[in-house]
Amino acid sequence: MNNHIGTVGIIIPMYNARATILRAVQSVIDQTYTDWHIYLINDRSSDDSLELVQKNCPDARITIISNEVNSGAAATRNVGLAAASEPFIAFLDSDDQWDSDKLMLQVAQLAAGDNLLISDYRYQSPSKSYSVSYGKPYLKQNGFMKKKFRICFSSVCYRRPPRPVFFQQKGHEDFLFLHELFEQYQQARVINKNLVTYFEMGDSLSRNKNKAAKWHFELLKLIYKNNPLKVYYYYVWYMVNGVLFTLKHR
Repeated sequence: MNNHIGTVGIIIPMYNARATILRAVQSVIDQTYTDWHIYLINDRSSDDSLELVQKNCPDARITIISNEVNSGAAATRNVGLAAASEPFIAFLDSDDQWDSDKLMLQVAQLAAGDNLLISDYRYQSPSKSYSVSYGKPYLKQNGFMKKKFRICFSSVCYRRPPRPVFFQQKGHEDFLFLHELFEQYQQARVINKNLVTYFEMGDSLSRNKNKAAKWHFELLKLIYKNNPLKVYYYYVWYMVNGVLFTLKHR
């Protein structure tokens, strides 16, 4: 690997994921870039997810941490971020899957000087399957705030920024986390290739569009607390791009 830059810490939160966790972990094990370390955080699963991983994934590059109490996705990812010592971080949800060249292609861009990486991805649900692509090499901060591209969080890889970023316990915590990264890096390099398969399990809270819209509005108020015009400006963009996305992929 000519673009070797060091170990990538991979945060995988897990809660009752027996149907998908082995697929997710195996997709990391199968990476062509092999210098990685998984921090798998078990959020007090009540099924046998933990036992499945312990039995089937005996890899020294996997550290399993168990929360003392069920804490939710935001706090669970923070446990992983606190445990990881690597200068580069990637996220993988327990029900998603990476293509084998995902890390290799993103690490190459980190080696070239980019700080924040995302990619195109496949959307897969029981009734639909399609690709979500951006078509440009960079997503600028303004474009991110306008939701011009729906980022798959399992595609995110980044160089740790000068100011550490952690998750806040809020609806759409992924968006707020990325906002803080964009504040420091201003843009994300987009790999214009499907590097992740995002599986919609059918009971995701984000499927409730009214709740999602409310969450997003509250986040914009938090981000632009002293500028209501920006709150409504970016909220209109959020609604417009949401409609365009739905029309494109209906």
